[in-house]
Amino acid sequence: MRHGTRGICNHSRMTNLVNLDRAAHRNLRVVEEQAFSVCKDLTMCIVSLNEIARLVVEYPIVFTKNNENDQFVCVALFGISPERNLYWQNGRWNSYTVPLNVGRQPFFVSFSGPPESDPATQQAITCVDLDNPGVQAINGERLFDDAGEYTPYLRHKMNLLTELIDGERRSRLFTDKAAELGLIHPIQLEVRTPGAEPRKFSGLYSIDERKLRTLEPAVVADLNSSGYLHAMHAMISSLGHLQILARRASAPVL
Repeated sequence: MRHGTRGICNHSRMTNLVNLDRAAHRNLRVVEEQAFSVCKDLTMCIVSLNEIARLVVEYPIVFTKNNENDQFVCVALFGISPERNLYWQNGRWNSYTVPLNVGRQPFFVSFSGPPESDPATQQAITCVDLDNPGVQAINGERLFDDAGEYTPYLRHKMNLLTELIDGERRSRLFTDKAAELGLIHPIQLEVRTPGAEPRKFSGLYSIDERKLRTLEPAVVADLNSSGYLHAMHAMISSLGHLQILARRASAPVL
């Protein structure tokens, strides 16, 4: 299992991104569950540091490697078999908490200026994917009110995008620090199905709990003050969801 994205707000499945415009898109609406359906075949998505604490209640949170640069990224797992998302059931996302990268659909943020320029000097541009099946003209939540102002629904989506962008740098620093301290180690998942040979899945990593316990007190204090220590323990505790996913994956599809 490998994850090949370029950033937290991945747009690889957004095929018709345009700048959101008050005039041109005044009558657009979004049907939420249909918007989420573009993620129905995903088995993982990148998560930011600030959402780990709430996501570990329902998802395994692990590291994998980005195919493009071989760097570790933090992801929420939705399944263990290719193309089967165990959280997408009966045409809807079936969980209480939704990762930001799913919840922000069908919106995306792009930045003006060359990629190598200082992010602080770049202008954020909100985009919408007009090919997303949730984007409609009759049904769903309005984006703009009669006065052309943002509706509460659109403001909520904008807040999700802001949270993702703000969390991107912290997430990169968190992953880099864990790798620097040698705390990221490989894990292997074995799925047993009655009447079949066990299947082993690799390419996943987590926090090495044993090594975490042996860190110097000053290092632990630094991790704690930065908020990394809590996230690390939360990731370790979330591994119990792996076996739950394994059992669900071995059950027949209804």
